[in-house]
Amino acid sequence: MGHVKIDIAKSDRSYAVKYALNDAAGVRSLLRDRHRISSARFRGDTAASDILIDLHSAINSAGLTERQTEAITWVYGADITQEKAAAIMEITQPTVKQSVDEAVEKIAAVYRRWDYGEVVCEHTEEGVAA
Repeated sequence: MGHVKIDIAKSDRSYAVKYALNDAAGVRSLLRDRHRISSARFRGDTAASDILIDLHSAINSAGLTERQTEAITWVYGADITQEKAAAIMEITQPTVKQSVDEAVEKIAAVYRRWDYGEVVCEHTEEGVAA
């Protein structure tokens, strides 16, 4: 006789996250979790790919200044603190925060123009399933 391995604790290690992309808080959360969503893309999750493609398009359509682009790249792309980003950019931490806040609001405005609502991703210990 054979046996089947069933992961009975899988549901305990996963949870759904909603990203309301028409406001700054939702965009900020999506940017923060971008790396986790990206890992799902490499496991064949096409919904995760779609979310990241739309995020990239929204960033490109937002009309960010060079400073805003650099600030979100350091803070969300490289996952460093605002203080470290400020040192690299040779500006103050409050200026980095202001640049990030303005960038996130501009990105949210793009999603509002697109009439984009929410996206839902399932996060697990192993990664994300959108």
